[in-house]
Amino acid sequence: MNYRLTLCSAAAHADALIGRLMLCGAPGFEWRDAAVDPAIPADEVQLITYGERSTLEALLEAAGALPGLRAAPSITTVDPIDWAESWKAHFKPLRLSPRLVVVPSWERYQAATSTCIIKVDPGSAFGTGQHATTALCARALDQRAAEHTLGTVLDFGCGTGILAIAADLLGADALTLIDNDPLAVDVATENLSAQGMASPYTLTCAERPPDGATYDTVIANILAPVLIEHARALAANVADDGCLLLSGLLTRQIDEVLAAYAPCGLTQRRLSCEGEWALLWLER
Repeated sequence: MNYRLTLCSAAAHADALIGRLMLCGAPGFEWRDAAVDPAIPADEVQLITYGERSTLEALLEAAGALPGLRAAPSITTVDPIDWAESWKAHFKPLRLSPRLVVVPSWERYQAATSTCIIKVDPGSAFGTGQHATTALCARALDQRAAEHTLGTVLDFGCGTGILAIAADLLGADALTLIDNDPLAVDVATENLSAQGMASPYTLTCAERPPDGATYDTVIANILAPVLIEHARALAANVADDGCLLLSGLLTRQIDEVLAAYAPCGLTQRRLSCEGEWALLWLER
């Protein structure tokens, strides 16, 4: 028997609620709000996770008092779900930029001759293009390639490899991909192989940007604290006349991230925002 735990939370407390539950062992949550279901109040979020009843009950007991709940937690039975297949119904072809379209491998897609198709199976790694930060980076790569050239590219925090694939399709000379998650490296390896990459590339599992190497285009689509932590190293990776594309940061974090990169010899050329997410385009 499968069970579903549903938590109705004030939207302002949802992130804190998720953080506490994941520290107690929750595997992850389905997020439902008014954008998903208009019947949900605008200031409310429903957080849903699945498992055995005993596991869900133990999770609630370990978490203790939870902030911002609008109702008592609910555990109900659900029909068995083949998650490996069911999520595919929601992953459809998606245009990221004037020349880039993400297409899942199981979909047939008829593209115009000027369109570059990115074939991606996300597995358990981040990056299908559906998140605003991935789309912001893809558009910036498209614009950079149109105005200049991408040249050599470093993708730090590559996830599924979607942005490296985009760079390859947009004419990158060579690619270096780095991620600190071995699972992401495995997923990216499969995706790059399936894509039949034209540019030479290296793919490494590492915690830090490479020392002593410079690139014409550097991409880092990771969280703001990590962008700040690696500011000097990432800035040092940018070649003369190169650019650094930083995303994964919220609009309220822009000034903090800029302050970390200001002493590193880079200046802001562009700022792009989508919803609460931002991309900083810096140049040497």
